[in-house]
Amino acid sequence: METFLKKTSPWYGWILGSWFPVQYRKAFAILLLTVLLYVGGGVIVPGFLTLEQILLTLKLASFIALFGLCQMIVIVAGGGGLDLSVGYTATLTAVLTASIMDGRNAYLWVALLVALVLGLLVGLANGVLTSYLKLPPLVVTLAMADILQGIVNAYVAGKAITGRPSPVLVTLAAKLTGVFPNILFVLIPVAVLAILVFERTKWGQVLFGVGANERTAYLCGIDVKKVRFLTFVASGILASLIGLLLLGNMGIAFKDMGSNYVMPSIAAVVVGGVPLTGGGGSYFGVILGSIFLQTLINLLTALGLGDAGKWLGFGIILFAMLSVYAGNRRSR
Repeated sequence: METFLKKTSPWYGWILGSWFPVQYRKAFAILLLTVLLYVGGGVIVPGFLTLEQILLTLKLASFIALFGLCQMIVIVAGGGGLDLSVGYTATLTAVLTASIMDGRNAYLWVALLVALVLGLLVGLANGVLTSYLKLPPLVVTLAMADILQGIVNAYVAGKAITGRPSPVLVTLAAKLTGVFPNILFVLIPVAVLAILVFERTKWGQVLFGVGANERTAYLCGIDVKKVRFLTFVASGILASLIGLLLLGNMGIAFKDMGSNYVMPSIAAVVVGGVPLTGGGGSYFGVILGSIFLQTLINLLTALGLGDAGKWLGFGIILFAMLSVYAGNRRSR
C-alpha cells in the first residue's frame, strides 16, 4: 500500500533542478502564455497592461479558480468524474441566503449553516448516484444542475430576488485592501491548503492513486467507491460556500450568477494540466489556468469583438490548446 501511494504521488519527477516538479512544467507554460497575452494586449490595446487591469483579472480569475478546485477534486479521482452542478449550487445558495442575511452580519452564521446543508445534500446526492449506483457523472450532475435551476426559478417566479449579503461577505469578496482585491486573501490560503492536501497528505495520494489506476488502488485496499463519493460531497460543500462569496462580490443574487462559471472552471482545470482521466495535475496549475482564461476573455473584450466574437474567439483558442494537449498526451 505504501509503495503504491508513493508511486502515484503527484511529485513524480523533477525539471530545472531538484526543486522543480515535473507536473508544474505545463503550469509554467501557461504562466508564460499569460505574460505573452498581457504584453501583446498592451501593444494592441492601450491601457490593457496596467496594474489596475492585472488586479481586476486576478479578482475575476479567483472565482474561476475556486470553482476549479471543486472540479479538480472530482476529476483527479478519475472514473469520468465531472461536476456540472457547482455553479447552480452556488446560485441557489446565494438566492436563499441573501434574504436570510439581508445586509446583516448577525445572520451570517445562519446563512453559513444553510449553505453547508445545501452543499452537503447536493454532494450526497451526486456522490450516491455516481459512485454507488454507477450512473455517469456527466448525466447525474447535469440533471442536478437542471433541478437546482428549476428550484431557483420556482423560488423567484413572479417576484424580485430580495435581500443583500452581510457586510463581512462584501468586504471579503468585493472590497480592496489598498489596491489588492480581498478575494485574493481568501484564495491564497485556500490554495496553500489545497496544494498541501493534494501533494503532502495520504488523502491526496489516495485521490491521485485512485485516478491513476483504479484497479491497483482497489487491490491495495482502497475503497474506490467511498473515495469518489467523498469527492462529490466535498465539491458540493465548496460550491455552496463559493456561492456566499459570489453573493458578496455581486451585492445581489440573480438567477444565472453561478452558471457562467461551470465551463470556465472545467477549462481552467484542463488548461492547468489536470487530465480529465484523473490521476495527475496540480492546483497551482488550475490557478494559472484560471488567470490565463480570464486574461484571454479580458483581451477579447478589450478588442471590441462583441459577445459573439468574444466567445467565438475564446472557444476557438481554447479548442486549439486542448487539441495540442491531447496530441502531446497521445504521443507519450
